[in-house]
Amino acid sequence: MVLKQTRRVLSARLTRRQSPGAVAIALAAWAGRSRAQEPPLELGVIPNLSARVLLAQYQPMREFLARRLGRAVQVSTAPNWASFYRRTAAHEYDLVVTAANLARVAQHDSGLVPLVAYQPHIKGLLVAAKARPLTQVSELRGKVLGLPNPLSLVTLRGMQWLARQGLARDADFRTLSTSTDDNVGNLVLRGECAAAMLSGGEFRAIPDEVRERLMVVQVFADVPGFVLAATPRLPAGPRNVVGQALSDFARDTPEGRSFFAATGFSGFTEASAAWMGALDDVAAETRRLFAAAS
Repeated sequence: MVLKQTRRVLSARLTRRQSPGAVAIALAAWAGRSRAQEPPLELGVIPNLSARVLLAQYQPMREFLARRLGRAVQVSTAPNWASFYRRTAAHEYDLVVTAANLARVAQHDSGLVPLVAYQPHIKGLLVAAKARPLTQVSELRGKVLGLPNPLSLVTLRGMQWLARQGLARDADFRTLSTSTDDNVGNLVLRGECAAAMLSGGEFRAIPDEVRERLMVVQVFADVPGFVLAATPRLPAGPRNVVGQALSDFARDTPEGRSFFAATGFSGFTEASAAWMGALDDVAAETRRLFAAAS
């Protein structure tokens, strides 16, 4: 209402032969005062990695958006995937970076508005210790499989892949869930897990001295990457500005280059209706898993 009234006043002044440039300056000044009174824009990032790693990776994006929007931006995460899922559904963030299957469910169930999808797709990896290599997947029978993110799309596709190999979860092998990639590599090296199932980005984030002692047994999937979306807490106007800012961020900016180098992604693509619709085959299973985890 205040913005409409301001525009009406400025429009009236323009009819008295005030220049359009002066109107633009006045609007910018008003917007600056308005933004200065706003709370930080909160970007929630799914906890697929430790909070320390995520905050470092998203620092360039945070700085770019803050400068472009003229508003402070805060990066947040959650203790685990289930709590992040609940916070997203409750609109506790303005923006979220979330797994593609979670984005599709939240789009249907809580009005999430997808803005961009990360490129390229994510590789699903089965890894083992070089000192205790797996020569074939059937050797997982009777063993323990580590899962840093048991609710992820990589895990969903991985369980489907193992089922096609004749291996059923809890019947032919057990799983051990871990909070982040920071410790799954050590679990494999210590022999607590015969192997682990994780994404290419999570594998790359494992400390060098640990990762060098691991081997990739098989790349079993190529799944859609993360989606950056707005929750209904963010109005349409600012949401459109954020969408344009993200497009510009990915166009060879210093911050964009730094972000993509750190995360292993290469850019963004439109999270179109067709792109999101391709995830409908995992929506029901995603809901079931999160209901069980709550």
